[in-house]
Amino acid sequence: MKLTRGETAFVTVNYTVLTALTVLIVIPFWYVITISVTPYHLFSEKNGFILFPTSFSLQYYEYLLQKGSLIYTAYGTTIRNTAAGVLLALFLTTTAAYALAEKKLPGRRIILLYFLFTMLFKGGMIPTYITIKQLGLLNTGYVLILVMAYSAFNMIIMKSFFEGIPESLKESASIDGASELRMLWQIVLPLSMPVIATIGLLYLVVYWNDFFNAMLYVTDWHKAPVQLVLRTIVASSSLPPELLEAAGSTPPPTIGIQMAAIVIVALPMLIIYPFVQKYFEQGMLVGSVKG
Repeated sequence: MKLTRGETAFVTVNYTVLTALTVLIVIPFWYVITISVTPYHLFSEKNGFILFPTSFSLQYYEYLLQKGSLIYTAYGTTIRNTAAGVLLALFLTTTAAYALAEKKLPGRRIILLYFLFTMLFKGGMIPTYITIKQLGLLNTGYVLILVMAYSAFNMIIMKSFFEGIPESLKESASIDGASELRMLWQIVLPLSMPVIATIGLLYLVVYWNDFFNAMLYVTDWHKAPVQLVLRTIVASSSLPPELLEAAGSTPPPTIGIQMAAIVIVALPMLIIYPFVQKYFEQGMLVGSVKG
């Protein structure tokens, strides 16, 4: 199909802008990777302007990942919180969305308004902190799992998807004697994998990247997630001694440690995202059209 002159100009400008944005996004991360594998003396000689390393060194990674490093404990905490949090959040979001997608649910409008109200008005940081403290959740291993275990926005997206599933499928299953739980498990969920993958990815990113809640509710470094460790490394002009327990180790320059820590923490998301990207796109399109 031959494009008109206007369409050709639009495509050209579109690709140019997208290419420029891609370069702007890729270069900073490439710079981080470059500095993390460049010896400090080369970094100093070139005043930090290095796009392609001429010499490689893994001293920063070796220091961060040496035996006794708190990075291992923090990584384990983050993986546990993320896995448990995503499963719990998906369970709560799916069950609530399935119930509210049923138009015959008594009090459906009132319940839905209750959830929508929480999207517009929140209790605030101090009331939330007081509530968590009174519940005895401060500095526990599961506070970071529970505090982010539900999102009304994600529930609305999933509810919109469920409402698009043909009602005849559930009616046929109901005639055959299927319970609501069985219809959800054997009919609705298999048809809803795009939106489930989308919401799961949203929760996954939130749990993996969370450090602010850890700053508020966790004081024991052995219960801190890896993002809080990264935040402390990046924000500190010198490496905090409590982050590494290996005795007798002399830390290399801080700039290299900061860059290596960023790569270590960001790598899992970079690996996982390409495998769920297609589901993410499908689910977001359905939510935007139906919502």
